[in-house]
Amino acid sequence: MLAGLLGGMLAAALGLGALVLVVITLWITSPYPDDGPAGPLRVAADLWLAAHGAGLVRTDGAGGTAVPVGITPLLLVVLPVWLLHRAGEQSVVHDTGTGTDTDADTGAVAADDDAGLPHSRTPRTAGRLPRGARRAGRVGDGPPSLWADPTDAVGRVAWLVTGYTLVALAALLHSLTGPLSAEIPDVLVRVPLVAALVAGAGAWKGCGRPPLPNPLRASSGPAEHAPHAFLPRGGVRVALRAAAVATGTVVAGGALLFCLALVRSAPEAAQSFSRLTGPLPGRVAVLLLAVCLVPNAVVWGACYALGPGFAVGGGGTVSPAAWSGRPDLPLFPLLEALPEPGAPGPAAWAVAVVPVAAAVLLGVTVAGAATGGGAARWRWRQTAAVTVLAALASGAGAALLAGAASGPMGLHALADFGPRWWAAGGAAAAWAAGGGLPVALFLRWWRTPEARVIGRRARRPRR
Repeated sequence: MLAGLLGGMLAAALGLGALVLVVITLWITSPYPDDGPAGPLRVAADLWLAAHGAGLVRTDGAGGTAVPVGITPLLLVVLPVWLLHRAGEQSVVHDTGTGTDTDADTGAVAADDDAGLPHSRTPRTAGRLPRGARRAGRVGDGPPSLWADPTDAVGRVAWLVTGYTLVALAALLHSLTGPLSAEIPDVLVRVPLVAALVAGAGAWKGCGRPPLPNPLRASSGPAEHAPHAFLPRGGVRVALRAAAVATGTVVAGGALLFCLALVRSAPEAAQSFSRLTGPLPGRVAVLLLAVCLVPNAVVWGACYALGPGFAVGGGGTVSPAAWSGRPDLPLFPLLEALPEPGAPGPAAWAVAVVPVAAAVLLGVTVAGAATGGGAARWRWRQTAAVTVLAALASGAGAALLAGAASGPMGLHALADFGPRWWAAGGAAAAWAAGGGLPVALFLRWWRTPEARVIGRRARRPRR
């Protein structure tokens, strides 16, 4: 209990401390500091809470109006996610090598010594797992498991999340005293939710990745191998893998589009960068902010390739079809990569190759699992069901990325900024299902010799 609580507090303190170090360094080197050390500490707390998806609010707007700042720099998310995942994994394996496991291991080695046999394994230091034990823990065979009980892991993760949330509440209380603070409901809901999901994933890995229940399976036991089952055994895992391949392809295409657009507008981006600030610490701060927002720009490029595009505030929408209602955008280097307003040329429609390639790879992944070893392992209905499930998972992934990369950046013209999650998710699912389903079914038929023979016999006229 205490170990989990302290582990969560340590993970939160490490992530918050890293941001404090960067912000304090910029504050010290700034030639015109506006506030004492409390100001940079509040900025670091705001950034750390924003990395968990919490929205920020400026209270020093014109006339005392609260101005929302809702876009999360996605690069900031990497550090707390990594720390939480590692803390969740260590919370269930930190006792490995001590207690009963060590005694059993020592007893086995002692028995080998008494029998005059060579040691079957060398002693390990506390807290480390042999590679063989890791593999055995995942497949469920071999010597007694060195992994923690999954039921006990739930309690450990709960205490870890509690410790993490306590630090988040302390950071929230400190940020409320400044002109920029995090929204209280977001902190109370999103920080524990993110901590529970990420730490839970780490604990699941630490427990040896035990199989998860599959509610979509038609039945349990021997009937799950029946040809009339709705989903074949392992179908959910294949669908998730195919969805990850498709989503990764779309994101890679978005990264390529963003890089090409940024190279095209490099002079304008450099000019806006130099006009934003003069002193070196200010330029470094703008550069760090731009780097943290690069993943957001990549997701915007992916949504542009999918078709719906993204909003730029004031009713303006950028998509391959057109750019309508361009507002007066603030000066920022990454915004210079936006295409020119007006009707796009034929080259703009070439971005459709990105979702098409993602759909083809999704179908190829599903077909590879459906025809293992050159024989049809799944019936065509099962192949279609797995492909549709992969398409839905791909749409969910695109919607999650679009929602995380967008949000308000102010009032009026900047109230709607970034891709719309429902449009991006629907477009990704439609592309994946429309292109992946024919590819998966065709490759299943083509790679299965008996299916082609049956088809030719069915078409042969009877005498």
